[in-house]
Amino acid sequence: MQTNSTGNQQSGQSCELKKLSSPNMKSWWWYVSPQLWLRKIVSLDDTPHSIALGTSIGVFIAMTPTVGIQMIVVLLIAALCKPFFRFNQVAGLIAVYISNPVTTLPIYWFNYWVGTFFIEGNVTRADLAEALQYDSFADWFRSVFKLIFEFGWPLVIGSVLVGIVCAIPSYPLTKWLAGAMQRKTRLIQLRHQRKVAHKAALKEAKKLQNEQ
Repeated sequence: MQTNSTGNQQSGQSCELKKLSSPNMKSWWWYVSPQLWLRKIVSLDDTPHSIALGTSIGVFIAMTPTVGIQMIVVLLIAALCKPFFRFNQVAGLIAVYISNPVTTLPIYWFNYWVGTFFIEGNVTRADLAEALQYDSFADWFRSVFKLIFEFGWPLVIGSVLVGIVCAIPSYPLTKWLAGAMQRKTRLIQLRHQRKVAHKAALKEAKKLQNEQ
């Protein structure tokens, strides 16, 4: 009986190891790996300014209590601003992932704490965690309503302030990184073109030598 029990235990452990290495684990790693977000953003095919502006807008939206519709908000802003200026929407959509199932609660709680420096509030972290739990559209609507109207101005003010503080430096940083990535890409392409041209010249010279 002990052998069967041990075998079942080992089988259970192996199943857990498989779960940890499953695609679901990789999808969760996307949420907690800023390197992946940044690599995706700076590798976009657009001007550094457009990429940086989109990232900055996405970062700001990620800090606001718009959980569940942050990507829609980015697209709406892009549509409204189109007559005046444009930004890379993909960069904005990636940047909002700063606020995700892993980070939403600590981000919003920090924002609320910042807001209480300006307006008094008595909401607890447990209250905020409860408000962020929803399984349907109706639950989500109640959650957003609670975040904005019940938790009120401390969360809203704190979110706006933290969003501005995070968004402003993200612009020059992303612009510099995107520019550096594009320069590196152009250099690699130039080296490859020179290498191809050199090989072609050698081949042509060898051909002429054989003809003589």
